Amino acid sequence: MRLHTSNAKLFPAAGKPGPVSTEFRSAHLKLIILVLLAALLLAACGGSDAPASDAEEAPAAADTATPVTEPDPTDTPEPVPTDTPMPEPTDTPAPEPETTDTPEPEPEAAPAATAPPQEETAAESAESPGAGQTFVIVAEESEARYIIDEELLGQPKTVIGTTSAISGELTVDPANPAVSSIGPIRIEAGTFTTDSNRRDGAVRRFILQTSQFQFITFTATEYVGLPDAAAIGDEIQFEVTGDLTVRTITKPAIFIVTMQVVSESELRGSAATIIVRDDYELRIPQVPSVANVGEEFIVEFDFVARAQ
Repeated sequence: MRLHTSNAKLFPAAGKPGPVSTEFRSAHLKLIILVLLAALLLAACGGSDAPASDAEEAPAAADTATPVTEPDPTDTPEPVPTDTPMPEPTDTPAPEPETTDTPEPEPEAAPAATAPPQEETAAESAESPGAGQTFVIVAEESEARYIIDEELLGQPKTVIGTTSAISGELTVDPANPAVSSIGPIRIEAGTFTTDSNRRDGAVRRFILQTSQFQFITFTATEYVGLPDAAAIGDEIQFEVTGDLTVRTITKPAIFIVTMQVVSESELRGSAATIIVRDDYELRIPQVPSVANVGEEFIVEFDFVARAQ
């Protein structure tokens, strides 16, 4: 190492020794310090190549740490996000589901003990009409009639009016006739014919008024005299009480019935009653050739009925 120091300052003139100057002492001290620093550097450079310990490296790391950049005051500060307030909950309570009271099923009651079936008595059977087999009247083989007396041209005469326009049903059990039933029986009033067209026209227009009232009807309500049993070939007689309707007037009537059990599928019979004209307001028109018309007349049925 070179020291650029003036010889005149460092060393006094030969042959003239004297006290060391202050300036020389300062320079000499600096030189010593520099020599010591150089020795330390040489020692460091020539030392072991082993890596320094963690404790020795820590100060160096601290000395070489990247300095934190301070923000530039001229930079525009980024907006600080503001917290959007959450909506406050409302006080309206949420609707609670309605509870329906579902009735619990009631336990099924144990079936009541049933008594063994008992045979019907004759009286109970009579109170239950409609049992048995049904027979339908065959119009082509049946006939309804009215029979009335009159005086025609001064001579007595029996007038008979007939029709096959008859319909109805009978329910009969030959083994137990008490449960039999009849009716309703209907007759088409405008179809009666006699031996005189003029008489027939007068009956339809003035007496029965068939243009307004088409049917004569009988509905049975009570049976009297039915036997306990009937076999094929037997002929039985009994009374049937019921309601007879002519035009707008309904009156009770009693028919005497005779019926024969021809077979298991066929019945034949007849029925008859007596009617009072005034009861049904059946007025006879005034005709010079007709006089003394009877106040009573007979109504009859002949019927054939077959099982259905």
